[in-house]
Amino acid sequence: MCSMKNLGKITLKIYLFLIVCFSLTCFQLCAQSSNMTPGQAQTLREAFVEEIKTHVGAPYEYGAVGPDAFDCSGLIYYSANKAIKVQLPRTAKAIYNYVRMIPDEKREIGDLMFFKTTGSSTISHIGVYIGNNQFISAISDGPNTGVIVSSLNQDYWKERYVSTGQFLPSGKDEYSSEALSETPMTEGFEYEGNGGPASTPLSFEDKLLLDASLYFDWSLLSPRQFVFRYRGIDAGLHASYTGWNLNPGVGLFIRFNAGLDTFQLPVILSLSMNDYIRMYAGPVFTFKTPTLIDTDKTIKGSVFPGIIGFAVSTPKWKIGKVALQAVQDINYTVYNNTDGAALPFTESIAAGLVMYTGVRVTVPLSAFYTRN
Repeated sequence: MCSMKNLGKITLKIYLFLIVCFSLTCFQLCAQSSNMTPGQAQTLREAFVEEIKTHVGAPYEYGAVGPDAFDCSGLIYYSANKAIKVQLPRTAKAIYNYVRMIPDEKREIGDLMFFKTTGSSTISHIGVYIGNNQFISAISDGPNTGVIVSSLNQDYWKERYVSTGQFLPSGKDEYSSEALSETPMTEGFEYEGNGGPASTPLSFEDKLLLDASLYFDWSLLSPRQFVFRYRGIDAGLHASYTGWNLNPGVGLFIRFNAGLDTFQLPVILSLSMNDYIRMYAGPVFTFKTPTLIDTDKTIKGSVFPGIIGFAVSTPKWKIGKVALQAVQDINYTVYNNTDGAALPFTESIAAGLVMYTGVRVTVPLSAFYTRN
């Protein structure tokens, strides 16, 4: 039989795992291209460009990361991850700060080209160089929108071009310039007057996602029987930073625990692997003495270790910048006897193991800002 002390040790290990994962994500991007030969780099560059080319013609959608629609940085983010398993930052500005800038004459296929298209000093557009002074990018406005091929010879792009950056090592040390497949896909598009494509600027506000959740709580165990039980209602607020392999976040639950006749505030530290999986842990503050389900026994909520859990969600259904998901969450909250002693295993699981079923609404922080 598992003691509460052992469960506390397990919870602590999960906390440590979350912290280690958070630290590793900070260094992973820096190590992705180390110890790579020119031949390996060239192979990755060609695979990356070929993936980018397959999306020409896809529509532009702000905040989209594929596979059917993209914004400018979403196209780069998705294609690098799918084709060569490289996780780049999520926004044009963040990618600009991450890559190594190179002189224009050293530009190779697969390099990234950066532009200022909004009249501000912020990098607001990004494309992938494909050779012959051409690049592919996702365009939000102008005569041609979506994922298109453009030329740096066009006046619009020539005036707004900033620099070129590399996130992969050079492939030219082992390959001649003729081997770089610098063949134009199409003729460059021409734009008249001062008009032209412009991309919505991406910034920190675009990378910070806010979500709110509403859950129906239930369980299948009590100390005496196996039966479906209504356990209460939860509302959650959460913020996460996107752009890394594991996206860190913090959140707060407001829990009306009808099963134990109490009110609680779990505070969580989370890591999201993607749009569909989130794991979390954190302390729990209990404001009314809980009563063990199906009994008159009073128990005590533990602050730390408090709660551990994970949530699985459906793909996002988007309405503009707002995304909706159905969520299934399973979590365990630690409870003790009123004197601090561990509960028997059956009582501990009956009290603490709860499922949340509900919906989540996600929106970027930028949705609350008016762009100039």
